[in-house]
Amino acid sequence: MKFDFLSSTFVRFGSGVLETTGQEACEIGRNALLVTGRSSAKKSGSLKKVEELLKRENLEIVLFDQVEQNPSVETVEAGAGVAREAGCDLVVALGGGSPLDAAKGIAVLAAQGGSLEDYIGVDKVEQALPLVAIPTTAGTGSEVTKYAIITDWKTKQKRTVASPLLCPRTAIVDPLLTVTMPKQITANTGMDALSHAIEGYLSLKSQPITDLLAIESIWTVAKYLPRAVGQPEDLEARERVMYASLLAGLVINQTRTGMIHGLGYELTLNYQVPHGLANTLLMPQVMEFNRISCPEKTIQIARALGENVESLSTREAGRRAAFAVRELAVDLGMPENAAKVGLKLEDIKGIAQSFIQTKRSFGVTPRYPDINEVETIYLKSFRGEI
Repeated sequence: MKFDFLSSTFVRFGSGVLETTGQEACEIGRNALLVTGRSSAKKSGSLKKVEELLKRENLEIVLFDQVEQNPSVETVEAGAGVAREAGCDLVVALGGGSPLDAAKGIAVLAAQGGSLEDYIGVDKVEQALPLVAIPTTAGTGSEVTKYAIITDWKTKQKRTVASPLLCPRTAIVDPLLTVTMPKQITANTGMDALSHAIEGYLSLKSQPITDLLAIESIWTVAKYLPRAVGQPEDLEARERVMYASLLAGLVINQTRTGMIHGLGYELTLNYQVPHGLANTLLMPQVMEFNRISCPEKTIQIARALGENVESLSTREAGRRAAFAVRELAVDLGMPENAAKVGLKLEDIKGIAQSFIQTKRSFGVTPRYPDINEVETIYLKSFRGEI
């Protein structure tokens, strides 16, 4: 048995750990660019709290609060310009996956200069400002990953910068920050975490440690996400879902994501479907497509999702995994099919071709699709079939 496992982020996890933000940040730098979104952190009060904690330790703060959902190349480059002009030696990211990913891109450009295009791909980064990541949603796991996913709206592509130097120096993971999340965002981000765990478990780059983390994450999401959606102030549920998200982030940091994400990006880019929802609408169909290439692992997913498969054939037991994911999504109040979020029947050939051309997930997916199979997956998602 041989495998590699790298996790270079120091994680502080638990209710109330936000209070350590100032102490953690001042051990790394003195002049912080505070990166966040345009509204949610302000509305929840978390931005004001983080500013207070940083100022308490006499850190200089420059606020960059222009990160949009699916952050653009232009936003990242603008943030890097602000950081360079202010002489920042540290980036503090507060928010969901969008601010965290944008902050990673900003950290690279602020340290190295150039344009984001210079660093698209794997291991093209030579230096980056150190980063403290404070997630306010439970889903992306970006606080422990080496990836920054940035949107190029000019070409309608998701662009990835990947380097161990993008792993945050410190992740402050406080479940209390998720209590104010609306139900829909709680569901979308929680299912995003589930997609990470499932794809990581089935990835060709999976290994014993990631398998353990992935199954724990899948089981935890299935048990606690419905409670977090139905009872927003249930702190145990919030804590457990954030824990599952963290585990899934550690998984994909080793395994990468697969077809669910690659196909889902097309829904986001063409119809502005939120990332977690896009993944959810394609997850059952991709799981069923992959099932014949990894039947035993698919059965383990079904068990982790709470399915009783002992008396079923291998085929039927594996199929229960995909049905369980769809049933969970419907129970959470999510749309039953992709038609309800804007996917048009006449668009399927075009977006299928776009996915095939990117070959985004082909290095890790357990089963490579051809164009007809991709079209079938989108068609089944459009109709709500598995």
